[in-house]
Amino acid sequence: MPSLTSPLAQVLIALFGATLMLLFALLAPGLLLLLLPAMVALLLGLAVYQFPLAIVAGLVAIYGLGVDIQLDGGMLASAGGNAAAALGSAVVKVVPFALAAVLLLRYGPTNAINWPFLAYTAIAAISIVVLPMGRIGSTGDMIRSFIGSTAPFVLGFCLAPKRIWTWIIRGATLVPLISAFTSLFTHLAGLYPAIDTLGRFQGMHSAPFLAGFCETAIFAATLEYMRGFRPIWLIIAGLDLAVLLATQARMPLATVVIFLGIVFFLSNKHIFPLRRKVDLVMGGAVPGLLLLSPVIAYAMQRFISQGTDASGRDLMWPYFLDAIEDRPLFGYGLGAGKLLVNPDDPLIKLLGTTAAHNEYLRLSIDGGIIGCAAIFLSIVAWMWWGSRSLAARERLVLRAALLGFLLHSGFDNTLIASTSVMLFCVIGAILARGRAEAQQARHGRRHSSSASAGAYAWRPARTG
Repeated sequence: MPSLTSPLAQVLIALFGATLMLLFALLAPGLLLLLLPAMVALLLGLAVYQFPLAIVAGLVAIYGLGVDIQLDGGMLASAGGNAAAALGSAVVKVVPFALAAVLLLRYGPTNAINWPFLAYTAIAAISIVVLPMGRIGSTGDMIRSFIGSTAPFVLGFCLAPKRIWTWIIRGATLVPLISAFTSLFTHLAGLYPAIDTLGRFQGMHSAPFLAGFCETAIFAATLEYMRGFRPIWLIIAGLDLAVLLATQARMPLATVVIFLGIVFFLSNKHIFPLRRKVDLVMGGAVPGLLLLSPVIAYAMQRFISQGTDASGRDLMWPYFLDAIEDRPLFGYGLGAGKLLVNPDDPLIKLLGTTAAHNEYLRLSIDGGIIGCAAIFLSIVAWMWWGSRSLAARERLVLRAALLGFLLHSGFDNTLIASTSVMLFCVIGAILARGRAEAQQARHGRRHSSSASAGAYAWRPARTG
């Protein structure tokens, strides 16, 4: 899409701005210092408007480097304390809004219905008008929770060229690799350990967060591989799987196994030809298992030692179940789920977390059983109904990922962490790219039909 102004006009505007800055520096240097941050912010805004791919690259880098983790207890936490932690949490949620704003300004809104965003908006409105939010948290807590909860879905409002959606999808495949590679240097430098206190690989994140990013990366890499069967995406998926195994995270691994099983066994010959499957097993899976055998053995250490242990979830869940029984229909208000448990409780201190590790329980605290059902049904509608017009491979990947997500949500917080932002940004990008390709195909068929009809209409009649 063309810019708002011509290249010559942009040059003239830049020269005019530079002249004004020079005059300010000569006549009012004090005022210039006050206005300089705003001017820099304006120039940055203009730059990302011209190059929205820069925000995509920034999003991948921020998530790959685990900026929120590093500011909240990581190697950057000592610089700012609680303020640094708040900044880290804000950054990972603001970037999707910034990207959505730029895309809306440049390319406009899509006509696809953003069901999850609407569901969260309805629950937030009910929280303000009906529910006694003040008994657990403040209105500010609810607003922060609303922003964090809707950040994964804001790209669902935007139109954009295919290349931007492709960058988002492919960038997600690199997030775990950036985290793993960078952590090798921070570990050697003594800045941030690549291995946590339980012996799990965590990269620049925590082990559960890194596993969540690996899950999304494997979804995205699998789709890109199926679009052209290029070996590079098979290699990237294998590296992401290796990182996932090193985290020793059981539910993300189970989700990935289910996802890959559905894609491999339920895909027909048009989506995944039998010859490609045989090549994948003989030329990819067998060597891959040999190469991955060290991290498989590393992962199995925790799987075998813990057996059927739920990592404290069975001790945490009764707190939430008891609260749901008290207010089953509409819950306690958006954001209440993470404030329900007393952090000073001896058992909670032993577990080291106040999170439910079950999205169905957490959302039943926030919006009750009705609100929880509304959110998950909205996600199902958004992904299932939204993928109707997409190519068969996109539909299969999205629906397999949806099934894995619904299963994973029963054992982890899948909608409040930065991992959820990456997951649903990728899902939104897959839906948007698929719609763009379907529209191009329809236009191509109409153009071909019109051309054929025109050629037939103007064909000279034969004379006997």
